[in-house]
Amino acid sequence: MSGAKLKSSFTLLALSALLLAVPASAADDPHKPPVKVLVAYYSLGGNTAKFAEGVAVGVKRVPGAVAVVKSVEKITKEDLEAADAIALGGPTYFGNVPGKMKVAIDDWNWKMKVDFTDKVGGAFATGAGQTGGKEHVVVSLLLFLMNNRMVVAGPLYQDAEGDDIWAEAGATAMTGPLDPGVSKAELDAAARLGDRLARLAKKMQAK
Repeated sequence: MSGAKLKSSFTLLALSALLLAVPASAADDPHKPPVKVLVAYYSLGGNTAKFAEGVAVGVKRVPGAVAVVKSVEKITKEDLEAADAIALGGPTYFGNVPGKMKVAIDDWNWKMKVDFTDKVGGAFATGAGQTGGKEHVVVSLLLFLMNNRMVVAGPLYQDAEGDDIWAEAGATAMTGPLDPGVSKAELDAAARLGDRLARLAKKMQAK
């Protein structure tokens, strides 16, 4: 065997050994179950439901992650226990979380006795007007998640080079009577939230 061929063989053996030494990620490991992101929402007019689907789009972009989209009124204890992450969202009623939604999510703790410890969480909201209280709804939902011992995160935004430069507390959409509804840009914010939660859930799963 010539010197060049021998050197090439040693190089291939070294690369093979290196690849075998590197542990597979959660996405590459066929034995690891996919992380499940539950997108839980309350909606009457349909705008929040549309926004929730946008969050699911972001989840599905992440290899090894699946999204389950359900109304809070239809969510079961099994749905909550199976979720690695929960994106929780609702409309803004008079600057606050809708009463029916608050009752439904409180029951997850009081009646269902679900343990949310170290699950990943995030929040989103829709509402009429630029200053109608959407941010307050996001913060209220984040406080609910935090008080249930969850790890919370918001959507990430990047610069022109693709580097992460800032994060927001949650994602929102303006859906008043003078607004066309959930816009393309707002759906992008929803997808960013889903993407962030799925990626963080995968990191938590790997630990």
